[in-house]
Amino acid sequence: MRTHEPTKNLLNQLIAEIPEEVKMQCDMSDTIAGRIDSILKERGMTQKQFAQLVHHSQGEVSRWLSGTHNFTLATLAKISVALGVNLLTV
Repeated sequence: MRTHEPTKNLLNQLIAEIPEEVKMQCDMSDTIAGRIDSILKERGMTQKQFAQLVHHSQGEVSRWLSGTHNFTLATLAKISVALGVNLLTV
């Protein structure tokens, strides 16, 4: 698919205007979601089973795995304990 040059320039300009901390937050959220998804796949666990394990709705788990969720430390700790892995290494 070809991108129209003015559109491409506008998109590049908009991306350049996003603060670095926002870009980093998005990358971190996506990385965490990907890690959780990989663990679930390795264990053959469905989103529904995982939701039951962490006592949240399947819809909430789906939002977590979308890569756009702003995780709290409490939620990350809960997920880490439920899965038996440390999701964060500082």
